[in-house]
Amino acid sequence: MAVTVSAGAAVEADADAGLRDVLARVVQANERWERLAAQLREENAVLRSENERLSAELAVLQRLVFGRSSERVRPSSPAGDEDEDEDGQSGHGGQSDEQQPRKATRRGPGGRAGRRDYSHLPRVEVFWDFTEGGYCCPQCASPFEAFGDHAFEQVDWRVTVRVVVHRRRRYRRRCRCAGARTVTAPGPPKAIGKGRFGNGFIAMLLVERYVAGRSQNSLIIGLARHGADVSGSTLVGTCAAAGTLLAPLEAQIVARNRDSWHLHADETSWHVFTPDTDTGDGPARWWLWVFIAADTTCFVMDPTRAGTVLARHAGIDPDTGQLTPHDDGGPRRLVVSSDFYTVYASAGRKTDGLTNLYCWAHIRRYFVRAGDANPTQLGYWTRDWLDRIKALYAAHDELTDAWNASVASVSGHAATEAATRLADAFTVWDNVLDAIDTARQAQMASPGLQQPAKKALATLDREWDGLAAHRDHPMISLDNNASERALRRPVVTRKNAYGSRTDDAARLAATVWTVTATAEQAGLNPLTYLTAYLDACGHHGGTPLTGPELQRFLPWTASPADLHTWAQPPPTG
Repeated sequence: MAVTVSAGAAVEADADAGLRDVLARVVQANERWERLAAQLREENAVLRSENERLSAELAVLQRLVFGRSSERVRPSSPAGDEDEDEDGQSGHGGQSDEQQPRKATRRGPGGRAGRRDYSHLPRVEVFWDFTEGGYCCPQCASPFEAFGDHAFEQVDWRVTVRVVVHRRRRYRRRCRCAGARTVTAPGPPKAIGKGRFGNGFIAMLLVERYVAGRSQNSLIIGLARHGADVSGSTLVGTCAAAGTLLAPLEAQIVARNRDSWHLHADETSWHVFTPDTDTGDGPARWWLWVFIAADTTCFVMDPTRAGTVLARHAGIDPDTGQLTPHDDGGPRRLVVSSDFYTVYASAGRKTDGLTNLYCWAHIRRYFVRAGDANPTQLGYWTRDWLDRIKALYAAHDELTDAWNASVASVSGHAATEAATRLADAFTVWDNVLDAIDTARQAQMASPGLQQPAKKALATLDREWDGLAAHRDHPMISLDNNASERALRRPVVTRKNAYGSRTDDAARLAATVWTVTATAEQAGLNPLTYLTAYLDACGHHGGTPLTGPELQRFLPWTASPADLHTWAQPPPTG
């Protein structure tokens, strides 16, 4: 009996040991699973964060590719129209279009309504008649009598490439007096003496190539389509010769632009299809800069995007980093409207007398992109920020109007009213800006804000001084859209022509854009203006203009009669 009990105890002991061993292995396996689960949770959090970042970037890219290119705010629906659809059309509670009064719509650029007036265009009359010169009765063959004309107008568009034969009259002396025996009447002014192209052709070539943004290959094909087989090298040589004639005009525009107290500045990339000096490969990436003053627009083509370009154009001494003084020795002050590129910020920090005004349209885009990245959680947040910026624009518009009125008012009761209006406008501006400042500081300190919103607020905080500095310059717009619009034409040319073949061609493009953009800034027709300038160069012996002849073509010194003439389309015939 004792043996039996001992055997049973031994079996129970072995069973307990086996259970403990199994339990230990289960505990170890559970710990491994917990460690694996923790590791997977960490990886999941990282992947979730990366997914949110990629979703935000995808939303931004989708907006850039598929969204509206304009930032204009669509007209809001009147109060009570809550059922506005995506196209901006308000519902009518199930009523048909015939039951609702049709609203007048504004059509075309600027919302012009009605037909345009083409009475200033040359008119050509074309008479249409039956093949037999009249009409007869189909039954008795009796001719109909004339009963007037039915007239209607159409606008025709024809491009004519023609050869103009200039015949210079020659005269022979019949008397026996001393002097030349024959004389020849003067011919047309030839800007390029040995060239076969007239001044009007050269002006059209420059306008089509640079103002319209057509590539050289497109111009060659277009000329051939109208019967003129022109060599590409001939067009290149003609443009180069015209650029030499435009060089003094560009120099005067650049000098006046540099002396301005305020500049809109921006830059964009440009390709030059020559081997890169650093890598020995091409195309080289150059940069096209634009500087816009009150009455001039200057384009600068440079291989770099460094601050030396801004310093060279703005007159910043490379050794001291300070603005060069005026000709009379007095200190200079310069205000630069730009985006947030570090070159402008660095110049503003180092240079005394240089003030940075940053673009509110740029900072607005950061909030728009934040809302696109997470519309569910940041939709209302973005809308609130856009409303704040919209209120700031409205306050600035009133501030600008009040400032202009105060400048125009010299003395008397009008001056007092203008001063009061200006003070009230400053008060409204300060209140709106303080509201933006308070909101950004409070939201930056609050926890749990989404990453796109943090990025937008961090950019607003970093560039705040340049954004708030607009208070001291109410005569300057809140955004830098002027320079972006000026670069739009070169960007279109870059898309069509991909860039320039040589560095000389790239600098020639900047020269032509400087001249034509300044002319358009003065309200001139670039085709008429360039033709008149080339005619003057032809009268000058086919050489660049100098002295008073050059001063005549500067928009800020030209006579009102010349400005009126150059603002018209070129004469026909």
